[in-house]
Amino acid sequence: MLHMYYTMRLARRKPERRGKREKMTTISITELEALCLDVLLSAGVRESDARITVDHYLENELSGKASHGMVRVVEAAKALQKYGVPSQNPEIETDKGNMAVLNAKRQLAPVAGMAAVDLAIERAKTHGLVMVGVRDYIASSGSMAYYLRRLAAAGLIAIMGCNSVAMVAPPGGRERRVGTNPVGIAIPADNTEMIADFGTGAIAYGKIMVMNDKGERVPEGKMIDSAGNPSTNPKDAYDGAILPMEEYKGFALGLMVELLAGPLIGAKAIKQNLYDNDGLFILAIDPSYMGHENYKFAISKAFEEVIETPLRPEYETITLPGARSAQHLQAARESGVIDIADKTLNDLYALSSQRGAA
Repeated sequence: MLHMYYTMRLARRKPERRGKREKMTTISITELEALCLDVLLSAGVRESDARITVDHYLENELSGKASHGMVRVVEAAKALQKYGVPSQNPEIETDKGNMAVLNAKRQLAPVAGMAAVDLAIERAKTHGLVMVGVRDYIASSGSMAYYLRRLAAAGLIAIMGCNSVAMVAPPGGRERRVGTNPVGIAIPADNTEMIADFGTGAIAYGKIMVMNDKGERVPEGKMIDSAGNPSTNPKDAYDGAILPMEEYKGFALGLMVELLAGPLIGAKAIKQNLYDNDGLFILAIDPSYMGHENYKFAISKAFEEVIETPLRPEYETITLPGARSAQHLQAARESGVIDIADKTLNDLYALSSQRGAA
């Protein structure tokens, strides 16, 4: 019945084209969610797993992070074709109380990531300080911000990261060695929170995927081709390499994540194959264990000091890390519609039960 419901919804879609040059389509969020669910349900994914996965990628898209949005649904569907449909839940394989590792059993990454988040919240409330890792999942783990919002909502300070297939060359190198390996930080306060989430490469691979779908060029200084020459062609990302953010500073962060999300929790590092036992880690802190009852007030005051910094002439406001994404998310939900690259939308239709409907 559920599959039939989505099929009926998708059959009624009439896209609103916004001009040939932009190659974009405006679609309602409800329709887009139904389409993405249909893609995963058509592939045989359990409904609960499909909902977790689509909720994650859709929130990324609405937050302005198209690099980890709908293109990742397409990527997940293709990963299912290659690696098979998961039928098991992530399981704890190492348990030391405040330190634990989950084996994802080749589950979809957002499902594995949320299992790690739920366990981190539970254990942090018990132990105060925890580290949770999860390994051996398929498809993109998405954005760290999605998980961090849930950890912050539980009142926890959190640091997390994940590794991925090698895409970034070390400074001076012309071959890939580490992933674009994002780092995420969440610090909640009284009425706000700081959610920092950034890749350690000069550009996220997902952004290059979106630029390719839109027919755009990659900004200069972000990547090299297979011969080590500077390139702005997104297609060169497939056999070239992304440069590290800020040379050795970004590479050091990326290598740190590669190792903490890799060998430390039993996942692989320096991976040349996609989804070859990727890993994700979460360090979570319950601030109440530190004994300072007014810590949220003190953090809020620090945030205020940052926001009230005198402005440079060309700027109108200062925001905390994560604030713009939160504003994008709220605005998108209020409008009820979103612009999606035509190629991405057509790829979703090609993978859904409504093949050719776009």
